[in-house]
Amino acid sequence: MKPIERIAMYLQFNSITPHAFEKKIKLSNGYFSKQFRNKGSVGSDILIKIHELYKDIDIMWVLTGEGQMLKDPSRLANNSLTSQVDEFSYKYETESKKFKILEDDLEKLNIVVKDKEKIISLYEFMINNNSVSSQSQAANVI
Repeated sequence: MKPIERIAMYLQFNSITPHAFEKKIKLSNGYFSKQFRNKGSVGSDILIKIHELYKDIDIMWVLTGEGQMLKDPSRLANNSLTSQVDEFSYKYETESKKFKILEDDLEKLNIVVKDKEKIISLYEFMINNNSVSSQSQAANVI
């Protein structure tokens, strides 16, 4: 999982919209969403802003995926919250894997459809050439 995906996980866990996140760290509209869709990278300047403005997120977790998402000991002291974070993380990762599989399947299906379209075009070309040849042969007979 990339840092952009972990940031998205944090935002979703805390019910923060991408737009509110972009506004708070002074990103252009749609920047985060675009980076997330393309599994892009996050620059150090953005990571620094996240570290400064979102005090409860563990920036090392964002970078490496190691440790806990939240670093605030008072929030993590509550075992139910820790288990909620763990459960949420597991569900998020599972759904991300399913989504990736669906994306791969869609790409494969698009390739198959393009191949089928090429075959149909070839058959149409062959049919049209045969009908033209038949017509020209009939004209020669008359």
